[in-house]
Amino acid sequence: MVPASTAQAHKRTAIDELTNMPVRRDNPYVQAFQDKGGLVFGYVCSYVPEEILDAMGILPVRAGAAGVTTTADADVYLHRFNCTYPRALLQLGIEGAYNFLDGFVFLNGCEQLRRIYDIWKETVKTSFMGMVTIPHAKGQERMKWYIDDMKKLVSDIQMEYGLPLSNTRLEESIADYNRYRELMSELYSLRLSEKPLLSGSEAMKITNASFNMPKKVLNEKLETAIAELKQRPGISNSRAKLMIAGGFMDDTFLIDIVEEQGALVVTDSLCYGRRYIEDPVKLNTTRSALDSIADRYAYHNPCPRMMDTYKLKFCTMACCAL
Repeated sequence: MVPASTAQAHKRTAIDELTNMPVRRDNPYVQAFQDKGGLVFGYVCSYVPEEILDAMGILPVRAGAAGVTTTADADVYLHRFNCTYPRALLQLGIEGAYNFLDGFVFLNGCEQLRRIYDIWKETVKTSFMGMVTIPHAKGQERMKWYIDDMKKLVSDIQMEYGLPLSNTRLEESIADYNRYRELMSELYSLRLSEKPLLSGSEAMKITNASFNMPKKVLNEKLETAIAELKQRPGISNSRAKLMIAGGFMDDTFLIDIVEEQGALVVTDSLCYGRRYIEDPVKLNTTRSALDSIADRYAYHNPCPRMMDTYKLKFCTMACCAL
């Protein structure tokens, strides 16, 4: 049975639904997934292989920190020189905002997020906790390390919940996620026309929704939303077209301020946005689906923490330390 909140959402346009989608425990699709007995896992970084969780019947939800007004409790554990996102995420965890999660997968994207794993384990105490480590540089030996960590995550989940993982299910999940990346890329292209068909704030809200829904369901919504957007006349009165660049950003407040002044954010370079959706998983007949997933994530490079992306390696390391 579909929850009343979900049924009501279907009466609205796809754009209305996606741009007004609640996050975390208030999301009707998360609630429906758990009501059917499904497991919902949070994760923190673009390098966590979502397709693997999805293929095991788990709904992966990217853990954001929107809505945080203070980090007073988190600051007890993390000094204020740490980045805002890890502190805000920990604050939400301490406040119980992520108590609905069945599991949480962390990653060593930066030392601050890796450190959160230890604190989270002692303070929030999510039932299942996993850690995937990815090397800072490329290479066959380093790839083996990354793949071994993926396999360990699978083994730990199977030991805890007995969930199966087959190559067939992985390929199905890969197809769903590749379709999602294709649709989001099309959505981004609608912002680059002479008269953009949606605002930057709307685009980020749709991105937020995409991290809180099963991808197969989301893809249907995105197809409908894109068709709806193409019926719009477009935005022709912006004073300037801008791009926002940075790392993790899941709150529209900055974009809202910019667009309230008459400018329009038409694209971004964010690990939560454009950089996240680039590059599909390419299946290789000589390798397993899991290996293909590892290739995509390891060589995708949405993050300056990966050393081969820039010529000046000291710059990359400096960015990682901020």
